[in-house]
Amino acid sequence: MVEADSEALFELLKDPEIHAFTGSRPPGSADDVKAKIRRRESRRSPGGDELWLNWTLRLKSDQAVVGYVQAGVKARGADMAWVIGVPFQRQGFASEASQRVLPWLCDDLRVNELRANIHPNHIASIGVARRLGLSRSGETTDDGEDVWRASLR
Repeated sequence: MVEADSEALFELLKDPEIHAFTGSRPPGSADDVKAKIRRRESRRSPGGDELWLNWTLRLKSDQAVVGYVQAGVKARGADMAWVIGVPFQRQGFASEASQRVLPWLCDDLRVNELRANIHPNHIASIGVARRLGLSRSGETTDDGEDVWRASLR
């Protein structure tokens, strides 16, 4: 994900429906998205203890932006998330992108646990988590999301 993606990502993220299960709100402008991307482009958390990895997802045919996948890697664990624009949902983009990232996290970054926090009613994200081999852990976040986990080693 790079700053040049901000306009296209804003077009997807401004749809309130995409935020139904995340607790977030649509960005106010493409400049807001650009500022967030700028912070992420360092690839490190402000404290430097977490690697931030973000990928903009594009169609092969015309390079249209369909969403993004991200992973935060810290102490051999990775927290993964996926966001797909409403017109592109339920077409397998989140699953395909996440499955492509997984071997890289394991083999190159030596991650041994994968996690995802998912709203209990977000059926599509639960499907992605299951396809990645994650299972509901029984834990919940302060925001009421279920913590899904998989041991990778």
